[in-house]
Parts: sequence; structure tokens; C-alpha cells
Amino acid sequence: MLLRFRVANYRSIRDVMELSLVTSQLTGAKPVDEDWISVTTRVAGIYGANASGKSTVLDALDFLTAAVAKSATLWGDRNQFPHSPFELDRESRGRTSLFEIDFVLAGVRFTYGFESDSRGIPNEWLYSYPTGRKRVLFERHGFEGSDIDFGRTLDGENMRIARLLRPTALYLSTAANSNHKFLVGIHHWISRHIRYAQYTEANRKARLRWIRNILEDEKMLAKAVGLLRFADLGITNMILDVEDFDDRLVEMLKRVMDGIDDATHSSLDREQLVNELKKNIKFVHSSSDSEETFSLPLEMESSGTIAWLALSIPALTCLRNGEVLAVDELDASLHPRLAAALIEMFKDPELNRKGAQLLFTSHETALLGQTSGSPLSKDEIWFTEKGADGATAMFALSEFPVRPTDNVERRYLQGRYGAIPMISQEELHSVVLEDAQ
Repeated sequence: MLLRFRVANYRSIRDVMELSLVTSQLTGAKPVDEDWISVTTRVAGIYGANASGKSTVLDALDFLTAAVAKSATLWGDRNQFPHSPFELDRESRGRTSLFEIDFVLAGVRFTYGFESDSRGIPNEWLYSYPTGRKRVLFERHGFEGSDIDFGRTLDGENMRIARLLRPTALYLSTAANSNHKFLVGIHHWISRHIRYAQYTEANRKARLRWIRNILEDEKMLAKAVGLLRFADLGITNMILDVEDFDDRLVEMLKRVMDGIDDATHSSLDREQLVNELKKNIKFVHSSSDSEETFSLPLEMESSGTIAWLALSIPALTCLRNGEVLAVDELDASLHPRLAAALIEMFKDPELNRKGAQLLFTSHETALLGQTSGSPLSKDEIWFTEKGADGATAMFALSEFPVRPTDNVERRYLQGRYGAIPMISQEELHSVVLEDAQ
């Protein structure tokens, strides 16, 4: 499970920013009773004005996971490492970016992070806390493999793998690609157990492709139907059809894909893409005035239906595996009650027995209040705000004096916590009146 995420000098984030899912109940490096679930939050909601940097926080976490997953493999042909520093001052443009996470794997806390710029990775580190005290597994202090110091407890072919290291590749990624018997587990947790649902059309389509594949499992299909019925969308069943493509159509599709940049389909080979195109989800609706049913393809369903399906199925998978789900614009195309229901899935200890976590950005203030059914606690609410210098700052509701009787939703809309747009009616009048003249 995720404990903390730190980032600095990435897009609108200039100074070191930390998102913590650890509660005040944790006073040491680890809980006395080894129960990490009891000292961490299951949910973290980030609120703020448009362009305040909410999405950038999740984008930064996604960049960390992508770098771990791809730097030694899919990014291998790049001469430069992707670098997006804070651009609004000269000093930041010349500095490295920082990415670091604390997480728990198999009951042990780990800290992993790196600093990077366009030249590559000059600093990288991995620590563990098996007994509560910091133990160095490796520390990198330069671009080359010879710049890595290994801890005595890190077993494996560390030096041999270090000789394979490129300046633009993370050592953790290189070690996993070489099947390092210990580091491959760390690599897999970071790269495979943090899922990101971006608010983009391309990401939504990618999630729907993934959903088509997992719905071949009859149990998952039944669960998906149950989620759609729960949402009261008028859908009584789902059917996963697999069309038969003739050989000429298959060859034509492959030729079309041959003409597309390989980077577009880097994680899927052409055969797999063709197989995915054959799959088609149909939704069965019941008629209101008869017992007759009719089916509609995915393309004809409402954006709300697709949004619920594209989020609730990944949420189920995260709950089952104890993973982290990050969602940008949770309330987009979702009714507030459905958004609240998704949050409740993670907050309910009966449904979430493995410590899965939900990180999300939103403008929906109803989720802060009593109308959401299970309102967010002060440890679960974060705000982002941009200063006059264009840099994003993030702070938690827990930094303010909050009483149990406070209406957090109303106080937020009143500007008590900041992180709301400052609207000038005079500016609006001048623009409208000038246009009308």
C-alpha cells in the first residue's frame, strides 16, 4: 500500500510537495502491531481551482511508475530522459526533478526514489525498514553503474547488472529486466499495482480495451452486470461478442497498423490488437412497457454508463489485489451519488479487506459533505493552489482547525481553506460590456 508520494520541480510543481496517506496514529517508522491498514487512509481527494495543479500531482505519480516500468526497455532508444521541470524561473529549468514514494510490500516499508533531468538519472535510492530502522539497499550518485553503492543485505548479481546500466535507465528497471531475484518484486509493485485513470479519451479507450479482456472471465462479467444494475442505468445484462474477421480483413488491419508509429502500440503487438478489435461489448436493456429486451453496442451508450464501467471495473480489480487507483476528475460524467459510491467501496472495510487505496481529483463539493453518505475525513482531503509565481502548493485539511460539527463543504465554498477560483465580477462585466458595444 502507498504511504507517501513526494515530487519537486515537475511541471507546475516547483518546491517539494508531499501527499501523505499516513494518519497521525503512526508515530514511528512502522506500527507497533504491524497493522498498516489501521494507520493509513484508504482515500485521498484533491480539490482546487481549475489549473491549480490537481492533475499534475497524479501525473507526477504516473510518471514515476512509467519510468520504473519503461526506462530500461521501451525508452531504451531515447537519447534523453523525459524532463518537464517548472518553466517559470531560470533556476528551476536547470535543476533535476524529484520523485519518491514510500510503500508497504509484504508487511515491510520501503522508500524508493530518483532525481532526473534530460541527461538521465544522477541519483536513485532504495531503502527498507524491516525492523523499523532504515536499511540502505542501494544508492546511486551518478549516471554510470560504477556510481552505485549497494547495501550488504541486497543479495543478487548487483555489480553485473550495474555494468549494463545506461545513464537514462533506472537501476531498478535494469535490475528487473535482468531478473534480479529481489528487486523484481519492488519493480512489479510500483509498475503494476498503481493504476491511473486519466481524464483523456485515449486513456478511457485503453481502459475499455482492458475491460473487454477481463470480461471474458464469467465471474468478472457477472460482477460488471451487478455494478451496472447497482448504478440504476436501466441495463439488465452484458454480452461480450467476439466477431469473426475474414483473413482479408485481418491482413488489411495489420497493414494499416504497420503504417502507424510503433510508439503508439508499444505495449501491444499487432496480433493482440486485432484480437481486441474482434471483441464487442453489448448492453441489454429492458423495455419499460413490455417484457421485450434490446441490446446496444458500447458506442451507443451514454457517457455516464461508459464512465461508470471504465472506473468501477478497475476499482474492483484494485480492491481484489490491494492496489492503488488514481482517478483524475472523478466526478466527470458521473452522478455525485455514483462518485460517492466509488469512494465508499474503498472506505468500507468489508469491501476493502486488502488495503486498496483511491486517489482522486474532483470539483464535486458534495463529496465533502454529509450528502455523500460517508463524507471524507480531514485526513482524506487535500487542496492545491497556485501562487502569484505560478507554482502549485498542496496542503491538507488537517492543517486547519476542524471541529466534528463543521460543514466542510460550505466552509470550502466560502473560501475558508483557500484553493478556490478568485472570480472578479468587475472583470467579467468589462469583458461582456466591451464586446456588446
